[in-house]
Amino acid sequence: MNVLPLYPHDVFGFPTGLLLGTLIGFAFGFVLERAGFGNAKNLAAQFYLTDTRVLKVMFSAIATACAGIGLLSGFGVLDLSLLTVPETFIGPHVVGGLLLGIGFIVSGYCPGTGVVAMASGKWDGLMSIVGVMIGSLLFGFVYGPLEGFYKSGAMGSVTIAQALGLPFPVLAAGVVLMAVGCFLGAEKLETIFAPKANKPVPASQPVVRNRAFAAMGAFAVLGLVTVALPTRVPAETATPLARIGAVELAQKIVASPQDLWILDLRDAKAAPATERIPGTVTLPEGTTAAKFAATLPATRTLVAYAQGDVPTLPEGLRAFPGEVLVLAGGFDAWKGAVLAVPQPPADPTPVLIAEFRTKSALSGYFTGAAAAPPPKLVVKAVAPSAAPKKGGGC
Repeated sequence: MNVLPLYPHDVFGFPTGLLLGTLIGFAFGFVLERAGFGNAKNLAAQFYLTDTRVLKVMFSAIATACAGIGLLSGFGVLDLSLLTVPETFIGPHVVGGLLLGIGFIVSGYCPGTGVVAMASGKWDGLMSIVGVMIGSLLFGFVYGPLEGFYKSGAMGSVTIAQALGLPFPVLAAGVVLMAVGCFLGAEKLETIFAPKANKPVPASQPVVRNRAFAAMGAFAVLGLVTVALPTRVPAETATPLARIGAVELAQKIVASPQDLWILDLRDAKAAPATERIPGTVTLPEGTTAAKFAATLPATRTLVAYAQGDVPTLPEGLRAFPGEVLVLAGGFDAWKGAVLAVPQPPADPTPVLIAEFRTKSALSGYFTGAAAAPPPKLVVKAVAPSAAPKKGGGC
């Protein structure tokens, strides 16, 4: 039974989550400082290949976490679908990574290490963070012209394992092998470039290093074992066909996108990225939506859509063990109900005005257009009824 991550399973509340996050942040900063990451000279030495502690420390942490996630998810202790995965915008992310790298080289710090240096009382760390803040402010002024590029190359919330069509433990084992190779290669490069720069070769601790390799390797191997464990395939008729409206789907995407798997049943070549619902998962090359759905965990609701209405659930999607919904009317309904500018009701009532507000807000959220003001409610005067006649008798 999945028990991790703890917060989405309501093990503790939001205030406790903030407290734990703060404490973990302090611990993370302390470890960075003790590793020498609060000194720009140590960080800059990475680029000269004279001291590769940045690669060793960070790659060791990444490989250990990756192997641990693969092991826990393989045994069903960790629910991968509840881990927050931001949407991928391939072009903007590549450019942003290059800009971050340039800033790292120029200042000697990344944002995290800059904060550590600032907390350690270093002026260069403070100036680095001030530069980050100024850059963020300037980006806000130029966001308008860059918005098209900023949102280009959308791939949805997809992990590398999903993009490659691999079980996560297999990917984790590959990351561990990569980390071991990079670690050994980095030590070799230090012995070559440090003497050329008249700097001492960083001390190596083979015993500690080999123990770390053994621990990461053990996690990776156990994770691979879980891939071979038998899994129960649900019956084809276990998932009944159900539909969801475009407005309801839009509200769910805004409120809790992490609760949805969104799959496009159309041909990827016939449906450009701009003609997809935000959050749609990008399928690996050569994989159909039906096959990909069978690899997803059942902790999210799967929403499938086509260009128009889908009369019956495709056979392959029935292998998904969780709830499956089909978007009523498909992408055409999405364009008409969410992307199009809603028209104010001709005869406004409180109910119709509330519906107009909802659709206008959703249209503005997904298109960036300003929401139209709601119509005013006109209360019609009701003529008083005639007073009953008085008098009369038998």
